Amino acid sequence: MASLKEVKGRIASVNSTRKITSAMKMVASAKLHKAQAAIESMLPYERRLHHILTDFMSNCTEVTSPFIVKREVKKVAVVVFASNTSLCGGFNANVIRHLVDLLAEYKPLGLENILVFPVGKKVADAVRKLGFRIEGDFQHMADKPSYQEAADLAADLMKRFEKTYDIRIVIQNKSLHDYKCSGKCRVSDGVDFILQVLQRSTRFTFSRSDDNTIIYIK
Repeated sequence: MASLKEVKGRIASVNSTRKITSAMKMVASAKLHKAQAAIESMLPYERRLHHILTDFMSNCTEVTSPFIVKREVKKVAVVVFASNTSLCGGFNANVIRHLVDLLAEYKPLGLENILVFPVGKKVADAVRKLGFRIEGDFQHMADKPSYQEAADLAADLMKRFEKTYDIRIVIQNKSLHDYKCSGKCRVSDGVDFILQVLQRSTRFTFSRSDDNTIIYIK
């Protein structure tokens, strides 16, 4: 049984730890309020931008883009944002809980058809434990996010989407009608890369339509 002196020592140790954690809590709270203020200051801009885009889309008689075509969902990309460290309340836990629910909804598609882009160490660790493949390291974006990095990530997602969905090939070069070849390629390589490889063995050119849904081989 612990002596009275040992008990008093433990109480003092707990009190000292409480002071440290209290100070850390205050620092984390100040950072959280600063981030919250920054987000709230962007809300008027977001509302105005949404209004402008809504007006623009409503006034356009016809818009063609592979990104607005309704299709059966066969492959998904999930971009999830969390933090690299703790001391932010239930933020990480809530994000991970919603992520688990979302991935469970898409799991029937197969793990190979679910691409996860985790921004933040905490959520990246959670994705690994769940058994899903991570599509890159984006931890730096959680600490100091920038517009350019977000734009680069969005551009990468759009490029991957265009490589995978709804590309129709129209062969206008009659000399290629009887052309046959075989080989292996990765979906991530994209149609353009594969056609460039084929150009090494036969003569043809190719171009895309304005909406990027058709490739003409000439």
